[in-house]
Amino acid sequence: MAEIILRTADNTHIADIRKVLSCSVEEKLTTEKTLSFEVLLKGDISSVNDKIKYVTEFENDFYDVTSIKKSLQNGIYQAAFDCEHISYRLTDCKLAYFANNGTLRETLTKLLGGTGFSCGDIPDTEVKVFAIPSTSTVRAVVLGLAELFGYEVEFHQYYVSMREHRGNTKIKSLTDSNVVSVSKTTDCTSAENSYSCTLYRPDNIALGDEVQFDFARLDIHESVRIIGIKRQPFSSRNVELEVDNPAKSLEQDEVQNAENTVSQNKRYYGVRIGNEEGLSVTRSDGGAKVVLNADEFKMQALNENGTLTDRIFFDPVTSDYKFVGNVTIDGGNFKVDEYGNVYMSGDSTIYGGRYYAGTPESIDGYSEMTSRGFDVFNSSGELKLRFGYTTSGEDYPFIQLGSGSGKDADYGLVKKFTDGLWIGNSDPANESGEFRAKQGYNGIFFKFSDNTAYIVRNTTQKNIYTGASIAKFG
Repeated sequence: MAEIILRTADNTHIADIRKVLSCSVEEKLTTEKTLSFEVLLKGDISSVNDKIKYVTEFENDFYDVTSIKKSLQNGIYQAAFDCEHISYRLTDCKLAYFANNGTLRETLTKLLGGTGFSCGDIPDTEVKVFAIPSTSTVRAVVLGLAELFGYEVEFHQYYVSMREHRGNTKIKSLTDSNVVSVSKTTDCTSAENSYSCTLYRPDNIALGDEVQFDFARLDIHESVRIIGIKRQPFSSRNVELEVDNPAKSLEQDEVQNAENTVSQNKRYYGVRIGNEEGLSVTRSDGGAKVVLNADEFKMQALNENGTLTDRIFFDPVTSDYKFVGNVTIDGGNFKVDEYGNVYMSGDSTIYGGRYYAGTPESIDGYSEMTSRGFDVFNSSGELKLRFGYTTSGEDYPFIQLGSGSGKDADYGLVKKFTDGLWIGNSDPANESGEFRAKQGYNGIFFKFSDNTAYIVRNTTQKNIYTGASIAKFG
């Protein structure tokens, strides 16, 4: 005996309904599944409040009450209930982004996480990549996932099952014996046919079955599939069949339209275009976000308090790009921490450039690596120290002290020659090889071969005497 159990959403029992004025149950291959019934407004039904959510149980399945209509007709108070299967709750679950690489069961399990629904009968499959192109409902994504793997969806209670073919693939013949009515409608513009059929006690007919229509006088000779079943379980044993090729559900059509349209305030792979932020990209778990518009650019991430904070961003006031956190380059060989400390390891290399003691606008000087060597300048751009070398088959390094801006417009020089070390004025700067005193030289030369120090002035080179002894080092 048919029975409808009415409960509140929190599972409080309201009524067991065994008598109805009318009742209709309909299910389609496109996963539409509805229940509607009308009863007398009396007894336990009188307590029904249209501000409370209700759930019905019928034939071991569950339906959410979507509308309640109370009326008075011919002196009789009535209540009409429209219900849809609880799987429609997945329509209220929105996804801005979803992607997974796994089997059908693995991907479906991840997709249904947190929805209250679970995997039912799921066949073993190969691993496939699945992703949605735009914001969608979980229910629509489930249908898209089934299409990717080539399966059909069946919702029952809180379970989602996938089947290669719902119903029987063995063709069943429909003849005059149990057919109450049958009709064929032809669209003269498209030449497409549609059929309607009512059967009496179709015990061996189920949703998804393949059937053969043979009604010669109606010019019907078709192999079709049952894509919809509608029945009145309380009042009739007749079953209305919808037969045709399965079509996409309305939800899938909406998703397809969304894929072909770029709309304001709609997400595409986590992307949103809006008036307030311009272009924004948000990770599906909310852990990171990028904002880009004419005034700002910022990359954000969750901090220890769970708040999105700027990590890389453009400051429009100072026109500076700023980074908050650590920068690690090339696997960790070069790293800058959030305090500005630089760490280098391995074969990390720095090429060229200037190194300022302060900011470019400050009065501090800077150092610079050039092809001449390493130079140190003051805030006026005057060279104060240079480490360099000249090469002629052998390196001859030198140290330049000052920029030649003193009283005699010269600078100090410490320079290595093949046979010794010069400390004096700048004239020997470009010389190499063995030391020879020349016009303009003024300084001290330490000769390696005789371990002796010489005073040099122009072309004259003399030993340094301290009393009666020659000054030697070593």
